[in-house]
Amino acid sequence: MSNNPGRLPGHHPGQHPGRGAGFEAMQAFVQVVRSLGFTQAGRVTGQSVSTLSRLVRELEVEVGAQLLTRTTRRIHLTEAGALYLAHAESLIAGQRAAIDAVTELMGGVPRGTLRVSMPVAVGERLLGPRLPGFRAQYPELSLELDLADRNVPLVQGGFDLVVRVGRLADSSLRAQMLGRVPRRIVASPAFIAQHGAPQSPSDLARFQCITTRVVAGPVEWGFFRKRDGVPERVPVAGQIVTSSPALAVQLAVRGLGVLRTIEWVMREELRTGALVEVMEDYACDAPDVGGVPTWVVYAQGPGDSPPLKSRVFVGMVQEVIAEEVLANASGRRKPTARKPKRTDSSR
Repeated sequence: MSNNPGRLPGHHPGQHPGRGAGFEAMQAFVQVVRSLGFTQAGRVTGQSVSTLSRLVRELEVEVGAQLLTRTTRRIHLTEAGALYLAHAESLIAGQRAAIDAVTELMGGVPRGTLRVSMPVAVGERLLGPRLPGFRAQYPELSLELDLADRNVPLVQGGFDLVVRVGRLADSSLRAQMLGRVPRRIVASPAFIAQHGAPQSPSDLARFQCITTRVVAGPVEWGFFRKRDGVPERVPVAGQIVTSSPALAVQLAVRGLGVLRTIEWVMREELRTGALVEVMEDYACDAPDVGGVPTWVVYAQGPGDSPPLKSRVFVGMVQEVIAEEVLANASGRRKPTARKPKRTDSSR
């Protein structure tokens, strides 16, 4: 019996971890972790659960440590598994980068798999309509799109790039700003008919507001007076809080409150008049800024050039954002002329 309780049978001192199990076993392990189980990993890879289980077990023997704990419903990373995963993700990303570099050298045709994470609204509202054309243009490129409003780890998640809206955390990775998207404060005609429309930030204390946030805590909305740029921040509250901007727009259309969010989330609602802008004397963004920044963060460092597959995808996103900003600037709906009188509930 081994004197080291963390060592698995079959591992010998001096043996290089993972060499015998091979790259296939490492890929199987990473896919099982990403898929949160062997069954889903089998669906993704087309391999049987028994094959994946065998590969992971061979990898554990080679590494000399248990990487996963298995229950009837879930798998969990051990401390050794979490450590191995970080290195395995880097090795797999490195292999993809090497293949991309050779592909670009030999013909400049994007191919392989591009893994991207982005906010739900970006994927559903902006990129969804453009993806069929993109796929037709680059038929040898496969896409794996993760839609999440919470920031996901880029390298550890195995992504080639992530699209993020708002302020970026400090990072050693390469980041590129794609553009800025203005925010608007809106309400539905039905809500205005029943409650009136706020005219200034201080009025918002009397209205139900639909707020979007990822973390718990109080919410403040910032505004800038258009005539002189004077800023003002006010606390807002309401009975509905959600992390989903798309859901917030649906609720605003149904007359459940005043909403402040980025234009592209409510493009169609503004175009059709289902939502109209209120507080016309105020802007949600500073005049010298113009909107919320949208970024792409690459898996590469600042000094490294992203592969061709990443560059063509980012080029498409840039085009979409530029078109969206222009469309909203020229086609926003204003509040209807028949603005209702304020009721007692809005005084």
